[in-house]
Amino acid sequence: MINNNTEYPNLLILDVRTAEEYNDAHLYNVILIPVDEIVSRLSELESYNDTEIIVYCMSGSRSLQASDILVTNNFSKIYNMWGGISAWIGAGYDYWKNEDLMIIDFGLPVFLVSILGIIFALVLFSKRRWKLVITY
Repeated sequence: MINNNTEYPNLLILDVRTAEEYNDAHLYNVILIPVDEIVSRLSELESYNDTEIIVYCMSGSRSLQASDILVTNNFSKIYNMWGGISAWIGAGYDYWKNEDLMIIDFGLPVFLVSILGIIFALVLFSKRRWKLVITY
């Protein structure tokens, strides 16, 4: 049985995106079951047959597909979040986001450019010094 630790025990929020999308950003207190796995994981949702289930994805199309699967399998209180998490975020509502995505690791390219910059500066400086020595 899936555990819903929210203020609303009679509500289940179901994210049907991929695990990668979920790890980037998702609503709080949701259950992740990708749309491609819904049919094979219906048994996990059986105890929620009479529970209100809000289904969402990125834009609303995969959640519509998942909602149809749930309704076909006798779930009665299914609500598709049209616009998905994109609309949710666009409306300014709170959500969990992976802050680590903001870190950009340039690694080797930045190191090489830094070394080349230092070498260029040393060569330029040594040529200027050499020219000064000759002019005296």
